[in-house]
This record gives sequence, C-alpha cells and structure tokens, in this order.
Amino acid sequence: YNFGAKNIQRVREAFVTLLKCCLTFSTLIWLLVMLIPQFFAGIFTPDPELIKLTADAMHIYFAVSLLFGIQLACQQTFIAIGNAKTSLLLAVLRKIVLLIPLIYILPIIFINKTNAVYMAEPIADLLAVCVTGTMFIIQFRKILKSTEA
Repeated sequence: YNFGAKNIQRVREAFVTLLKCCLTFSTLIWLLVMLIPQFFAGIFTPDPELIKLTADAMHIYFAVSLLFGIQLACQQTFIAIGNAKTSLLLAVLRKIVLLIPLIYILPIIFINKTNAVYMAEPIADLLAVCVTGTMFIIQFRKILKSTEA
C-alpha cells in the first residue's frame, strides 16, 4: 500500500521491520537447531544412533540458515513492490542453479561424500544471500528513486 501510495519512507521502514523480523526468526530457529538438534531428530525417530547421525548432519546442513532471513525479506519485498520476476529468479537461483550442481560437485572435491552433500545447502544459501542482498540493494534504490521522481 505504501509503495502504491508512493510513501517511500514508509516502504523503507516496512522493509527494515520485515528484515528485523525475518532475521530474528531465522536466527532463533538456527540457535535451536544448533543447540538441540537431537530434539528435532527425535521427533522423527526414537533410535539413538540415528538421532546422533541426524544431529551431526543438521549442524552442517543448517550452518548458515540464520542468514536466510535476509533472503526471505528481500524476496518478499521484491514481490511487494511489483517485481515478482526477480523474486522468482532468486528462488530458482538458490535451489536449482546453485544447490543441485553443488550436490554433484562437492562429493568430487571432498573425501566424506555424505557431508559434502550436506554442505551443498549452506554453500548455496550463502551464495544466494550474497547475490540477493546485492541485487536488492541495487534494484531497491533504483525502484524507490524512480518512484519518488
């Protein structure tokens, strides 16, 4: 509504609020997964050996998920300001362009093939957040300037 009304200051404030909320939530979830992964693994199995293996894998798989709040806030803001194509492009970048190739490439590089596959997720997430953040800074400023004019 604020974007349509050309209330640029409110658009900026709304984004900052959204970013804070998304980062708070993703950081909280990350902390829980890092501190008590056994709890989450235990939801799906009572087997202690499987819980330990899963907990170890979760530490790798969710290593940078605290940054995912940036990805989410930027993608949702692109949608809110009428740039859904960029949001879709960034989602495709993260899961298809980055993640799937990394799942195949990393096991070639690392000795522990299983951990290499788990590492594909945090690496893809980190790269996606960097690309998303950069694109967002550039495009958000440009869109807001053109809206003000």
